[in-house]
Amino acid sequence: MGESLKDQLRALGLASEKPDKPAGRGRRKGRGKRRPSPVSRGTKDGEPSLDEAWAVREREERRQAGQARQAKLAEDRRRREINNRIRGIVESGGLNRDDASVPRNFLFKGRIRKIYVTREQQQALTAGEIGIVYLTGGYHLLAAEALEAVRAISAEHVIDLQGGNPDEDDHPVPDDLVW
Repeated sequence: MGESLKDQLRALGLASEKPDKPAGRGRRKGRGKRRPSPVSRGTKDGEPSLDEAWAVREREERRQAGQARQAKLAEDRRRREINNRIRGIVESGGLNRDDASVPRNFLFKGRIRKIYVTREQQQALTAGEIGIVYLTGGYHLLAAEALEAVRAISAEHVIDLQGGNPDEDDHPVPDDLVW
């Protein structure tokens, strides 16, 4: 029982037979002159080192982020321009009235929306003489000519009141199907 753990491990072949190094040696000479680590040196095959590969990857990610930022700014600029053009049409030909009290419900972007109209406007909407345009959070009534001008600028701002169901076109019923 007098054997140390290290002697027992040596006897089992699990520890090296080298003598222990004395603890507390001084500083190593030449520490100021460091060689680059193997990670930072290129390989013999001409491949870049790991550090160089990370730097290239980081530069590429920064470039892609800059391109995405520029694309988003360009899209925002285009959207603002479209909204300004539509705003000019709505301001000059808008038919919204403050005394409108008849609610008119319609479907827009998958949700039921509401606009208040007069009795005459409701009849004109039903007949297709006027239409509804969406602009920055609000719904505006426009005459048919102004509606076509907005549709020429951006069709997604014009609301389809006919109730066309886009899901029906995705899965049409075959003509030869008999119920």
